[in-house]
Amino acid sequence: MAEISPGLALRQLKQAHARLKKARQLLTAARDQPRSVEGAIAAAWESLTEAHRIMANIPRSAVDDAVLNQQLSVQRYASTLLVRVRRLLRREPIDDLIAESDTDLEESF
Repeated sequence: MAEISPGLALRQLKQAHARLKKARQLLTAARDQPRSVEGAIAAAWESLTEAHRIMANIPRSAVDDAVLNQQLSVQRYASTLLVRVRRLLRREPIDDLIAESDTDLEESF
């Protein structure tokens, strides 16, 4: 198996971040369409597990400042997405999370 370089690790993290963003969009759309909630939750869960798998598989030799910053960004985004999944499962509103977190997460890194 080939060694993972910092560049490859960074690309994988950015792809994971993009998948988390798509899952967030699905969750946002699902609150207006109750029939699609389960599918959106399943997609979000899949993107969360994939993001954590990618982060766990980055070897120490591939870690540099850019990789660390991107990993922090992915972890924060994943945490926020997980809170949204929990709120949907509990049938709680997620509007307050959208307002307070979208801008913060986009500007963080």
